[in-house]
Amino acid sequence: MKFNFKQTNRFSLAVLALMSLAACSDDDTVVDDGGETPVETGAQYLIASTDSENSYLNTTSDISQGSVSPLGGTATQVIGTPSWYFYNDIAAYSFVYNQGDPGTTQSFALNSAGEVEARNEINLNVSIQSRGIVDNLMYVQYSSRNYEEPVSTFYTINGDTQVVSGPYTIDTEALAGNGEYAYVTDVAQWGDYVLLGFRPIKAGSDNGDSAFNSDFNDHTYVGVFNKALELQTVIEDEGRTGAVAGQSRSQGETGVEPVENGDVYVFSSAIDAEGEVPSGVLKINNGTLAFDQDYFFDITAASGGYAVYRSFYVGENTFVLQMFTEPGSGTASSSATRNKFAVVNVVDQTFEWVTGIPEGITSIGAPYIDEDNNEVAFPIETNLYPTIFIVNADTATMSEGIEVVAEGISAIGKLTPQE
Repeated sequence: MKFNFKQTNRFSLAVLALMSLAACSDDDTVVDDGGETPVETGAQYLIASTDSENSYLNTTSDISQGSVSPLGGTATQVIGTPSWYFYNDIAAYSFVYNQGDPGTTQSFALNSAGEVEARNEINLNVSIQSRGIVDNLMYVQYSSRNYEEPVSTFYTINGDTQVVSGPYTIDTEALAGNGEYAYVTDVAQWGDYVLLGFRPIKAGSDNGDSAFNSDFNDHTYVGVFNKALELQTVIEDEGRTGAVAGQSRSQGETGVEPVENGDVYVFSSAIDAEGEVPSGVLKINNGTLAFDQDYFFDITAASGGYAVYRSFYVGENTFVLQMFTEPGSGTASSSATRNKFAVVNVVDQTFEWVTGIPEGITSIGAPYIDEDNNEVAFPIETNLYPTIFIVNADTATMSEGIEVVAEGISAIGKLTPQE
């Protein structure tokens, strides 16, 4: 008989809940400790776990070991299974994706007692595909993939005050500038500029072509805007690698990466290029608005044929990369797996595979980047309980951390209590 661990997990959770209720009914006495039980008031990790219908937020001060569970009344329940984005150490934002339809966004913060509290809901005219923090504002956006509506819609959200401004729109046909339409895949700050990584797509306009077809899969584009989202210039490269992506289905994130000295490294999956160009890294030197023609880090060659999916900066020119599992794969399709990891130094152009990765990975959530310790914590699902696995960039090793007694896990971040 085939054993279904996911079903067993659900059964186990139900049993644990009944045991908890039974324990309470055996002794109706409520223990009063006089309020002397210590309360965590420092920075806390926030872990978003899921079942088939809802999400649950748990806090913990240590993710290196032990376990955490949404049972027992300690977790905050969130309706649905949104994607998550952390505004610095202040708030976790949940985004529900409904393609072009409006999306409800809500944020959660820690109060002065270290408890998770829901903040105001935000109703936007569109769902959110990409996001990034510029000064004290989170820029969030949705790019249409329909040529009849050639716009990218932006909002700005102040994570401190919760003030929302917008919508602002960008003409994606004008931004692409090549007869196709710009599909924004990343948002990053670079001094006084807002950098938008984008890939050109036909948006269904060319005789019934698929929305994401393009004649420019061997081009790399970064749009340079001021903070009012007025276009300053487009930085373009041809023939060395492909589009800035980090894209899975419609969600794009990471790829345009400023470092401490002001240079910007641009990571490409060469998405949908089908081997025409390799996955690689380009560079924009500080003080210039062009790609450095003397710099190219060929990730496909360095890895033995693989493509980078997303990049996570830990400092000192070092990145942890999440890679596609199969050589030659570089796509936004959800059918592709992205279960390999590597550590690279973009100045030295060194590449090292991460060891210690668990077997049987079925899903990888949004990670937490710990620059102080040169680590990235990834929420990973296998046929066992979901677990946080931690990549140490110094040793290029992955180690097992805290176990999450839930059906799924979608994100991890770290928050500081707010007054």
